[in-house]
Amino acid sequence: MEELKALILSIQFMTGIPIPINIDVKEDKIYKIASYFPVVGLLIGGILYIAYLLLKDLFSREIVMTFLVAFSYILTRGMHIDGLADTFDGLFSNKDREKIIEIMKDSRLGTNGVLALVFMVILKILFLSDIRQSLLFSALLVSPVIARLSVVFSIAISKSARGGKGLGGLLLERAGLREFVIALLISTIAGYFVMPLKDLALLYVISLSFTYLISKYISKKIGGMTGDTLGAVNEFVELIAFIYFSIL
Repeated sequence: MEELKALILSIQFMTGIPIPINIDVKEDKIYKIASYFPVVGLLIGGILYIAYLLLKDLFSREIVMTFLVAFSYILTRGMHIDGLADTFDGLFSNKDREKIIEIMKDSRLGTNGVLALVFMVILKILFLSDIRQSLLFSALLVSPVIARLSVVFSIAISKSARGGKGLGGLLLERAGLREFVIALLISTIAGYFVMPLKDLALLYVISLSFTYLISKYISKKIGGMTGDTLGAVNEFVELIAFIYFSIL
């Protein structure tokens, strides 16, 4: 029952999909939701593929992919792309650690954040449009899963830059190897049915290596990770997955 609660909470936390169920979970147990982030990715990927099937005969490929990228942000309430923008505003402000974190918390968007947001959206659309038709199902399903697996990996290898404040901080302080292993098993089972294992394994190596490097870089700059920087990891790895599928 606790695991089911964690799954429902992870969907409620990571998406705007309405699930009218109030879950009562103790604060010291809520970190378990991290294990099910790949399930959230699988749900989002499945919805995007259904949307693709509904739109593919109505519009050109580029327009359809634009709709899909926009819809993905609607499904996630723009949570991850907002984190990406805040991360770029903070990291490229040339300020000290405390000021960087303060800038990330600021709801206002700066030039660096706008540029990161615009280029991320454009690149996602371009690389999605470049993926072969035969690989599109795998790309739409697996990419959101791998992105969220990478978030769990970053959580497992990092600490909170804000001392455990907020849900992101709580996850960074409490979630660890157990949550990552569960997330990895879920991701592998999902990926096994839609793409060759050797291709999935290579995607793991690329995405998790990038996640390790970017997490260590950010941690060196601000002493850990935050909810915003985890969102940035999600966005980057999803783009990396799209690039990977466009090359296959």
